[in-house]
Amino acid sequence: MVQTIDLKFEAPKKTSAADKLLEAAGPLFADRPFDVVSTRELADAAGVNLSAISYHFGSKEGLYEAIFKKIIYDLAPVRASLSVLVEASLPLAANNVEQQRIIISTFVHNLITVITDDTNPRWRMRLVFEEVQRQGPCFDLVLENHINIVHDLVGRLVGLILDKNPSSDDVKLLTQAILGLCLQHGLNESLIKRRLNWSRIGPEELEIIKQSTSRHVIAMLGITELSKA
Repeated sequence: MVQTIDLKFEAPKKTSAADKLLEAAGPLFADRPFDVVSTRELADAAGVNLSAISYHFGSKEGLYEAIFKKIIYDLAPVRASLSVLVEASLPLAANNVEQQRIIISTFVHNLITVITDDTNPRWRMRLVFEEVQRQGPCFDLVLENHINIVHDLVGRLVGLILDKNPSSDDVKLLTQAILGLCLQHGLNESLIKRRLNWSRIGPEELEIIKQSTSRHVIAMLGITELSKA
């Protein structure tokens, strides 16, 4: 049995004007275009003087970039824990389909736990998603320092299971599909609740999501019990 890895993170406490701006500006930028959000609105939301933006970040653009740097920093434990999981799993998964299923199920369960945890603000996912979709000014920053790292780690597992080079197009595309399937549960909670007639997503509903997603990912990888019988 693969040991469950805790992918949760602990966000540092905010105290300074800079921290208040980072905390308040993120949701505003996630919900509205950058050009629409004014510096006055940012300062008011943070409860700080307008001059604090230029003092701490140089400009609104500097604040925007600092938000992404903070997101990347806060997600460092997630990347580290995923690395531990992958490194520990690779020797176990080699030529062992049963272990591959256990490892993939563990990964999916852990990732969805992080995505849907109350300590993980949903605005962060929305902001990163929008930045990637429009290839904004921080696209390369988040790609090189977070997304590529996560994709490459998961790609190593996918490549081993498929017996293909992790750098191959097929592995990269399947890895993208697997991560997208998991991540959408954090982006589409309202839609999921409406489609499934759920009033909320509590522990019972979350377990249904985890089990269903695990089965789908295992099927995508071709390692169901039936396919390997």
